[in-house]
Amino acid sequence: MGFLIPFLVSLISGLYTSLWGAFKDSPYEGLKRRTFPRSVYFHAVIFCALYWLPLFSGDFRQLSLVQVFFAIMGLERFLAELYKGFFRSEDQSKYAVPSRITFFGRPVTSEPLRLSSGVVLVSGVFSLLFLSMRIVDFAAFAAVAFCTGMLVSLGGAYKDAPFEGFAPLKFLRSAIVLAVCSPVFFYSNKPLAPVPLGYLIFMNGGLERFLVEYYKTYVQRTMSGKFRPDLPRIARCIETREKYHYVAWIIIVGLAVLYVYELTNL
Repeated sequence: MGFLIPFLVSLISGLYTSLWGAFKDSPYEGLKRRTFPRSVYFHAVIFCALYWLPLFSGDFRQLSLVQVFFAIMGLERFLAELYKGFFRSEDQSKYAVPSRITFFGRPVTSEPLRLSSGVVLVSGVFSLLFLSMRIVDFAAFAAVAFCTGMLVSLGGAYKDAPFEGFAPLKFLRSAIVLAVCSPVFFYSNKPLAPVPLGYLIFMNGGLERFLVEYYKTYVQRTMSGKFRPDLPRIARCIETREKYHYVAWIIIVGLAVLYVYELTNL
């Protein structure tokens, strides 16, 4: 793997994440030019760390471009949620579901406890990249996909259920979506360089966000559930936010073309 093209792919992956965030949040906050590219920056830093650090570079440089797109997205989404919950200090009054971590719905008031817990969890996330078992069988791909979806669901339920209630069908959504879509990564797996388990977990995490957020954001057109429903909405942003959807579609089409290209050149 060279540096430039995979690096650009990771930036485009971050842009896709920023687009759905802007589409959902701008009606409440407006377009924040300072924070809009935050996911792009995170993707750049994560890519450089995985590409250059000897601990990760050996396995990471074996990934295809599509695998890079989803692996960086999945890793960034895990880290972004930990950043918002454990490290960022922000006024929580505008949120119906706090972004700051709670203990089963109760605010964590101890800053040392919050920060130290965040460090442990971030270390745990990166430790998954050391799971170097090579995944080859379809059953293993499906099992990893389902378990990754359950991990995403558990995190979401822990954060949201104390404020929104527990919905069993919604809880299983991510696991079912990923299990159904597991052939996407199975058929694109390199015969001579099968994907390591740790990277497959994050690839599935990225694919889950890619699909579920597209459906929630652009198909259902649901307003962001994290904000209080009584907050005023900015009509201008609602009227002009469709441009984010258009750019997202350009990325989707380009990714589909890239996937077919890599599939035919295995």
